Amino acid sequence: MRPSIPAALCLIVAILQTQTPPTLSDADEVRLGQILADDFIAQEGMQPTPQTKKLDEYLQSVGDRVAARAQRKIPFRFRFDPSPSFRSAVGLPGGQIFVGAGILAYMDSEDQLAMVLGHEVEHIDLNQCRDRLAKVLAEQHLTPATADKLKVDPFLPGYGREGELAADREGVMLAMQAGYSGEASIRLLQTYIILGDNMPNSPKEAKESLERRIAQIRTLIAESKLPKPEKEKTLALP
Repeated sequence: MRPSIPAALCLIVAILQTQTPPTLSDADEVRLGQILADDFIAQEGMQPTPQTKKLDEYLQSVGDRVAARAQRKIPFRFRFDPSPSFRSAVGLPGGQIFVGAGILAYMDSEDQLAMVLGHEVEHIDLNQCRDRLAKVLAEQHLTPATADKLKVDPFLPGYGREGELAADREGVMLAMQAGYSGEASIRLLQTYIILGDNMPNSPKEAKESLERRIAQIRTLIAESKLPKPEKEKTLALP
C-alpha cells in the first residue's frame, strides 16, 4: 500500500532532519573541543609534569604570536604531547592544538615550529575542524547538548590534498606575518621527504604531494611583500 502524501512528506522531512548538520555556535565548538582534547589526553596517557608545563607555556607563547592574525577569534590552546611516537601535530575543533615530541625532534628553529602551529591553526580557522565536527554530530545523531561522550578518533585523520594545501598556504602566511621565515617550512617539508616512510606528517603521503606543498610555499614567499627576517629564531625548548 502506498503511503499517503502527508505520510510521505513526513518521512522525507524526518530523513532530511537526520542528515542536516546541527547548528554550531563558537561556544558549542569550544566546549566540544575541550571534550575532544580531554579524550585525546586520556588516550595518549598525558600526565602534567613541571617540564611539560614549561613546554606548554613555550608552545603557547609561539602559538599566540601566530594565532593573533587568525580570522576566528576563539581561544587557541597549544599543548605538548611527550610521546616520541607522535611525530606530528593535530588541530581539534574549538582551538585545541597538540604538538608531539616526535615532530619537535625534527625541528631546528622556532620558525619551523611557528609554521607547524600556523598550519594547525588554519585547519581550525578555515572551519575544516568545525565542518568535520558538524558532520560527525550528524552521523552520530547527536546535538551539541548530547555530545558529552564524543570521541577524538574521527578528528585525527588529515583533510585531503586541497585541505592540507589550504592550511599550508594560510598557515605560512600567519607565521610570516608574525615575523617568521617562510623558508623554514620548506626545510621541514624537505626533511619529511628524506625520512621517506618514517616521515611524521603521514606515513603514506607521497613525495609528489610534499613537493607540491613545497612549490606552493616557494610561490607564496616569492609573491609576498612582507619583510624577510635576517635570520631564524632559535628553538628555545625548555
